[in-house]
Amino acid sequence: MATSWAARLAPEPFRDFLPYTSASALKVIHRAQVLRRSIEVARHVADQHARSRAAKLLQDSLHAAGLDTDLRVLSEPSAGLDAAELSERERGMIGERVLWDGPLFLDLRPRHFLWVAERNQLCFFPSSLWCAPDADFTQRLRALYAGFYRGDKQALARGIELYRWDCSPSDGFTERIEHLLRRHFGAAGASTTHFSIAHFRATFDAIFEEVAASDAKLHPDLTFLGVELVGLYLTLESLNVPLDAKRAFERSVD
Repeated sequence: MATSWAARLAPEPFRDFLPYTSASALKVIHRAQVLRRSIEVARHVADQHARSRAAKLLQDSLHAAGLDTDLRVLSEPSAGLDAAELSERERGMIGERVLWDGPLFLDLRPRHFLWVAERNQLCFFPSSLWCAPDADFTQRLRALYAGFYRGDKQALARGIELYRWDCSPSDGFTERIEHLLRRHFGAAGASTTHFSIAHFRATFDAIFEEVAASDAKLHPDLTFLGVELVGLYLTLESLNVPLDAKRAFERSVD
């Protein structure tokens, strides 16, 4: 019932991602805010000029970080990635580049990437499905990652507030959600991890169930981050190589 409700309500560009969505997620969002934001994002699909401006921001950020030779933003759709045609070394190099932190393009599925072997360069064609989260959300999200990867308790507490946004959850919620988020992130000290969409779904199913049971609500922009993460996990899972997520995070905030 909840899934069919989502299929009817979700703007068309988001429907490809619904099979990866937990029905419990519908219980924990600020529906009016998320729907309003979804309609705004869907309008970008018809606005190629806006997509081009957002893509330029991504290329500029890569240039500023000295990474524009590693990852190039395309102006035309790519042929897509076929992991079966790539060596293990190439798949590892691609994974490190995909984990780069940039503007919030929501469709990171393999179809939007291209590997140029002779230049060891990953190319990315940003789709028109994108959004610009507010600065406070971005800061809290980075604080969440810093909390897990650097052991920063103060930053972690600030990040976890995204999972109890504009609500009053039941007692003990912060401790319970931290435990579930640690399951999602895995051992913070682990050097590498294989990305798995099954792990992503299982851990977030548990998170959504806890949020619902505790009468909590998620920050609206977490919905769109989730869409981005689905595509990211699908791409990284297809590479089937161990990747260092902690190093990717440190590189993104340097």
